[in-house]
Amino acid sequence: MPRAVIKLGGSVLSDTRLRASLIAQIAALSSRAIELVLVHGGGKQIASMLARLHIESRFHDGLRVTDERTRDVAQMVLAGKIGKDLVAELSRVSVKSASLAGGDGLSFLAERMPSEDGHDLGYVGRIVSAQPGLINALLAIEIIPIIACIALGAVDREYYNVNGDHMAAAVAAGCGATELILVTDVGGVRDERGAQIASLGHAQINDLLAKGVASGGMRPKLRACLEALIAGVGQIRIVGAQVENVLIRAIIEGEQVGTLIAS
Repeated sequence: MPRAVIKLGGSVLSDTRLRASLIAQIAALSSRAIELVLVHGGGKQIASMLARLHIESRFHDGLRVTDERTRDVAQMVLAGKIGKDLVAELSRVSVKSASLAGGDGLSFLAERMPSEDGHDLGYVGRIVSAQPGLINALLAIEIIPIIACIALGAVDREYYNVNGDHMAAAVAAGCGATELILVTDVGGVRDERGAQIASLGHAQINDLLAKGVASGGMRPKLRACLEALIAGVGQIRIVGAQVENVLIRAIIEGEQVGTLIAS
């Protein structure tokens, strides 16, 4: 049976209209012979809570610098409110789901990740171990796993904040997904002229990164795509949530929407 991992970005989830559309599409997909795993971010929601607590948001190379207080807020927001709200919304359209963190069942373990230039990012993690038993068990009883992008340290068992795209790539690789869909508020990847790129491979991604065409949050997104390809995920799509029925068109109809990434 095909298995698709769908990553929902925090910016997408903060838009009420887009969120409702995606929930409806996930409900439609769940009635098909496709196993779905959801991974969610929550950058905007974390930033909002940090601001309310008077904690500064800091970024380096597209990744959130995460000290202990920031990590605790991320854990509360991601593994708490966002995931549980998604469970409630899916239940209203008769879809059963379960909200998890990467550490549940020791499904995904991490190590501390420095930035490309060696900058200390604090409690920012990179997934180094995946055990899909819990995900497989939930899918076997027709419950959609919803995974927050935090994981336990493989050595210290501290919680680490994991970039949502890196988490989605690790989940897709770890549970043997045939397809990874990254749903964003910006659509696909853009070239130096701002035009959307229809398809990318390893060489083109490395070129975009090396030349600095890919900047901000798109840099970790493309690095995550490379990791997923190397780990054996067949194809990846970066799509815009604002495109009508984008998940149906990408997964069911195989339509060329967004940017297709394949080896």
